[in-house]
Amino acid sequence: MPLLDRWIAFRFFTNFVLIFVVMTLFAISIDTIIELDAYVKACQRAVEAGNYGSMWTAMPIAILDFNLPRVFQFYAFLVGLSCVAAAGFTLAQMVRARELVAMLSAGISLWRVGLAMLVVAVILNLVQLVNGEVLLPRLAPLLVREKSAILRPAADRFPLNVVQDGTGKLVLAQAFDPRDERAYGLLVLERDEKGAATRRVEAREATWNAERGGWDLIDGVAAGRSAPGAGDGREVRIDRRDAIDFIETDVSPKAILARRFRGFAQLLSTPQISALAREGGIEPEAATRLVGQRFAGALVNVMMLIIALPFFLVREPQKMLKPSVFCAATAVPGLLGSLLVMAVALPGIPPAVGVFLPVAALLPIAAWRVGALKT
Repeated sequence: MPLLDRWIAFRFFTNFVLIFVVMTLFAISIDTIIELDAYVKACQRAVEAGNYGSMWTAMPIAILDFNLPRVFQFYAFLVGLSCVAAAGFTLAQMVRARELVAMLSAGISLWRVGLAMLVVAVILNLVQLVNGEVLLPRLAPLLVREKSAILRPAADRFPLNVVQDGTGKLVLAQAFDPRDERAYGLLVLERDEKGAATRRVEAREATWNAERGGWDLIDGVAAGRSAPGAGDGREVRIDRRDAIDFIETDVSPKAILARRFRGFAQLLSTPQISALAREGGIEPEAATRLVGQRFAGALVNVMMLIIALPFFLVREPQKMLKPSVFCAATAVPGLLGSLLVMAVALPGIPPAVGVFLPVAALLPIAAWRVGALKT
């Protein structure tokens, strides 16, 4: 890459990092101020447990513990907007310093400036794809924690309400601990085609066995039920009670977390989302939208940057306030509107098509902006 392109790309990337850091610190500061009581209570518990010597030591660690994994989540949300803002700041600086005039005088097209930024933006969006497929799935247990779980490695245990698996079994538990994927007081009801219970499986504890596709039971007991020979058939009796050490079901820990936390599924990788859909943790249509959003979102970010660049690629020095306002009025609603369209189910439109509708709508606008630029 020539020296000029490297210099423009470096300035764009530097501004991107500064804008992203400022926006992230602002979000963390607001969250810390609003939820200060929760941080204080978490620090008090940690100090009383002897994990830290004082509140002054525990407080900054608590803030980092809760918010540092969220930096990667913020990146997923802010990469598109930060690219547009970084392009605006970079080009405004170049207009103020008359650098664009000098480049035009040397016979260099303004799109040469925009192309260098576009290359960096594509790389940043590819990094986001890696972030979504590799980093966020590993951080998912930390990202679904509530404030009560600060300074803890995962979300607190919670009761598992009745869940029906793919074979019709009803699964519930007194408590489920995401930290070690262990269920306490597990109860599974097996049913026949009419919905009547045929067997009741209870266990004091159960751990997930991914290889066998079910739960390994500790102190598990299976009680079978059958109808008596006489009567109306509605009466039942328990006629056997056997020890059992395994129960097969597709209600996995990830399926439980997906039902418990609304945003858990979007933190998983594409193979994990597909497996979760097969297990019944989310609807197949929702899984298709989640996977398509990653690729459609990256394309929308690039398209929006192309649309925004001509606001700042000007041939003559001028005040940049007006172009900045027009750019913000275009980019912010465009990005948010695209995200909304990709996230909702559109009647009569397949999910695989619906998530790419914003890309199809922005593509001709981006082509028009490219052709209309005077350079």
